[in-house]
Amino acid sequence: MKKSQKLLLAVNIVVISALFVLNYFYQSNGFDFALKCVCSTLFALLGVINLIYSLANKADNKKFYIGMTAGVIFGFLGDVLIEYDFIVGAAMFAIGHICFVVAYCLIQKMQKLDYIISGALFITGILFFAFCPSFTFGTKIMVVVAIIYTLILSTMFGKSLGNLIREKNVVNKTIALASGLFLFSDMMLSLDCFSELFSWAYNACMGTYYPALCLLVLSMCLKSIKSDR
Repeated sequence: MKKSQKLLLAVNIVVISALFVLNYFYQSNGFDFALKCVCSTLFALLGVINLIYSLANKADNKKFYIGMTAGVIFGFLGDVLIEYDFIVGAAMFAIGHICFVVAYCLIQKMQKLDYIISGALFITGILFFAFCPSFTFGTKIMVVVAIIYTLILSTMFGKSLGNLIREKNVVNKTIALASGLFLFSDMMLSLDCFSELFSWAYNACMGTYYPALCLLVLSMCLKSIKSDR
């Protein structure tokens, strides 16, 4: 491994480790907004660093890195703006998730298996919302938001699994794990926002949200290192 690759990997490990520690303090301090902004800034900044490295070293499939970086930047915006306006923040998250799906498609184009897995996940999610008696969305707009989110996240996880089934490498494994954590995190968020079933749902949401983003950013690092060999 080259010195520049070792440095990039070390930066990723240090920043991700710091983010894990800060996530603990964020949750133990009553979900302090300032700490949330610091955590979100770190993963967005790390995404930009990995993008710069990939571009500087002329890594293959540059659009993948651009798509992933756009995803984490919109994730950062969602984290900040959702504190002021839920719909605006949710829109930023949705755009970020779409950026991730596009990036996955730049690894492998959408294929039949991807649609099948994503469709099965989407139907499962809709049935869960429809038949779980504890959910109270309140307004029709929130029902629409929930359906759109379920579709996007199902596609995100389904596509990552399709990529992994066809090509089992460390990048696809990292992305699939991150996407699964993302889906679980948003399930916990929906339980926290629209149900009183679990008092710990938001802790579970944030406890998996930041690891998911860290893994997505790490996948950029791993792919650029692989490309630079």
